[in-house]
Parts: sequence; C-alpha cells; structure tokens
Amino acid sequence: MKEYKAWVQDTAAPFSNLKFSSMDYPKLGNQELIIETKAATLNFADLLLSSGMYQSNPEHPFVPGFEVAGFIKECSPDSNFSVGDRVVAATTVFRSGRYGSFGEICVASENLTYKLPDNISFEIGAAILMSYLTSDFALHRRAQLKPNELVLVNAAAGGVGLSAVQLAKISGAKVIAAVGSDEKKELVKQFGPELVINYQRENLKEIIENKYGKRPINVFYDQVGGDAYQQGVKLLSSEGRALIVGFASGNIPSQLLSYLLVKNISIIGVFMISFENDDQNYLRKRMELIFDLYSNQQIEPVYKIINFDEIITYLDLIGRRNTVGRIVAVR
Repeated sequence: MKEYKAWVQDTAAPFSNLKFSSMDYPKLGNQELIIETKAATLNFADLLLSSGMYQSNPEHPFVPGFEVAGFIKECSPDSNFSVGDRVVAATTVFRSGRYGSFGEICVASENLTYKLPDNISFEIGAAILMSYLTSDFALHRRAQLKPNELVLVNAAAGGVGLSAVQLAKISGAKVIAAVGSDEKKELVKQFGPELVINYQRENLKEIIENKYGKRPINVFYDQVGGDAYQQGVKLLSSEGRALIVGFASGNIPSQLLSYLLVKNISIIGVFMISFENDDQNYLRKRMELIFDLYSNQQIEPVYKIINFDEIITYLDLIGRRNTVGRIVAVR
C-alpha cells in the first residue's frame, strides 16, 4: 500500500501524542486536490482537533493541519488547476477529512484553494491565508464595517487578531486592541490602533469608556469566548455587532436573548469555510484582493518560521498563549 510521512494522530488524545510516522496515501476525491506541502500553518484548532473537541472530527488515524502552501501534485482532468501550480489552500480536515497539512502531502478542497502569486513565498502565503481571509470575511461580509466605526479586537496579537487590526484600519475604522501581555501590547502598537489594552493588568471597560463614553463599540471581534466575550458584548453600542470567530478560552458562552433585545445589538457567527459551497467565487475575489494588499505593502503578516520537527513544541506554546502572530512550519 502506498504511504507517505506525516504527523499522525492515532486516537483522540492531546496533540503531544502525535507521532511522525507513515500514513496511507489518499485517493483523490470529487473537487479535491492533492498538494505537496511546502509550508503548513499551526492553529489553536489543531489542538482541539487532536483531542476530539473540534466541531467536526475525522476518523482515526488522521493528520492535523488546516492550512497549506505548496504545489499541486494531483488534480482531476476537469480541474481549474494544473499539476505544479503554486497554491495556498484550506485542507479538508475542516470537514472531517483525514489528510491535513502536517505531512508530506495533504488533501484540499478545490473551492478553498487559491493560486499563489509568484512574488509571494510559500511561507508568507501560509501566514496570510486563513487569518486575513477570515478577518476580511468577518469585517466586511458579516459586520458590513463602515469608516470611522469603533472596532474592539480581542486576542489582537495573534495571527487572526493582527489581521483584523490591519484590515479594519485600512477600511478607515478606529481600532481598540485587547492583548494579554505588555510584550504583545508593544507589538500591536506598531500597526496603529487608537488604543491597546493589556486586559491582564488593566481594566478594559473602564479605559474604553473613559476615552470614548459609555458603550461605544460598534463592532466587537471575538476569538476568545468566556469572560472576554462577556466584557466585550457589554461595551457594544445600539446596533453594535459582535463577531463570533472562535472560542480559544475553551469556554463557549451563552447569551440571554433579552439582553440583545433591550440593547438592540446583534451576535453574528463567522464561519468563512461554509462559503466553500455557498459562494466560493466571493472568497476567491477577496483572496486576490488580500494578495494585492500584501503586494502593495498595505498589510504585514507577522509570523515565525519553524521546522516540521518542531510542530509539537509550537502547538504547546500556542496552547499556553506564548506565541504572537502565526507559526508556519516548513519542509
């Protein structure tokens, strides 16, 4: 049986149980591509996937890794891609696929694969893909962000948070960035938010309302959940929108509908991957726009390059909130 090498999860267990071993070679499915991995981005969702806590879980054994940059290795005869194309893509582990990007090859949906311009390296493409595309989708498609609106971004020093800060600023919004350390605070300041708050040491609500008045936030961008979500929602103005991007705290909050009613606010889910089938052409156009923003030096992804054999070490650092920007493993 044909095999390849990858970080393999044999059972539902912590990511530390991943083993670099042999994995059965995938069969090419309908509207799928097999991609030779050159760069793979690490995500908090990889920790959830390994432990069986993600919203869709593959059968074992499987290979984690949601994002890839590399070359097309196999495609169907009627594909819009060709063998050898340079691409970035979301792997099919988003929908219970078994062949993620933490291996020599992976499987991706053709509808979530994008040609990588020649002037953008695999490492940068991997760092850009899901962070900027998610934030663009959240801010523009879901929240319909307007110039001069005030945006609060939670976990603003992470890859997704930094992309939200940059894209909101480009759109003419005012940005408040919430981070968990003074080191992260200094990093985020470089991208020009109006205010950066270390929520571990400073009173978020007090600082924001002292500067902008009571409940001033128009758009709240939350990837954290838990107490951080509760604080942010209470700062939303009338007709404010809370964007639910993730639950990195592990605490999925509940929400009293009566509060939404009397405060006239909206809670908006953000799951860009669903547009794989709903409107893939929209995502493709937005990805091309994001690549143009990078080429024109309007966005600056923050990332660290690691070797493939360091994946477990850096998943641990992600789990302990000890990273900034994106972590990209290369092979």
